[in-house]
Amino acid sequence: MEDKSIIKKTADTITKSTNQEWKGSFTYLEGYETIQQYIDVEFTLEIDITNNSFIGISSDSESKDLFDKPATVKGFIDENKISFVMNYPCLYYKDETGTMRLDQSSEHPDIHYLGFFNDDKTQVNGNWEMTLREEKYMDGYLENIANGEFEMRRIN
Repeated sequence: MEDKSIIKKTADTITKSTNQEWKGSFTYLEGYETIQQYIDVEFTLEIDITNNSFIGISSDSESKDLFDKPATVKGFIDENKISFVMNYPCLYYKDETGTMRLDQSSEHPDIHYLGFFNDDKTQVNGNWEMTLREEKYMDGYLENIANGEFEMRRIN
């Protein structure tokens, strides 16, 4: 039988510590048709937690040199779950030659992260997803979605 008081105490520890730094990586699939590979991108996440909600910033090895400011994050922690949305300063993408490009006149799609803590709340594993395009189709919508996995570990 699981001791609920230990889980509650651990959850309180993670949400009472107001400033936290996390390091990790996210993956995405790149390629066309049969030639595809997973790209692994390292990132850092700095958050300030208040009452199980948090705001913060993030930077990653793929886009950090493109922007003059970091991506923003906003989310919440609920027991063993963490959920947040990341917003880059503007749209960035990889062109057909593999070069990173900025489109400062366009917003980057929101990136939704959902992960689960390990037992001691020092690591998270989960998935991310963003809607690249949405089109009205008959009485519904068709969505073009990018997704992948992420993992991160607490540094402080």
